Amino acid sequence: MASIRNLKKDLNYLSYELLTETFAYKHFHSEMEESKFDEAIRNIVTLRNEILGQINHREAFESPAAQKQHFRSIHENMVKMVDLVNELDK
Repeated sequence: MASIRNLKKDLNYLSYELLTETFAYKHFHSEMEESKFDEAIRNIVTLRNEILGQINHREAFESPAAQKQHFRSIHENMVKMVDLVNELDK
């Protein structure tokens, strides 16, 4: 298992890169609706905060399988963040 510190760094890096990509997309596609742009930014930040909460508030796990499932769900949520930016093209 990766360290919690590295996981938080990866989450911050991913979220900042996605925010930068969203701003760049808005810059090059000026016809994009402002509400859609605001919603994308809000969703990325909200999901980042939720994932950070999952990382910080882990409980004592009964088994290694439960711990693995917890961190697998964190990884799936990080993939959802990327999907939020991919939806801008649609």
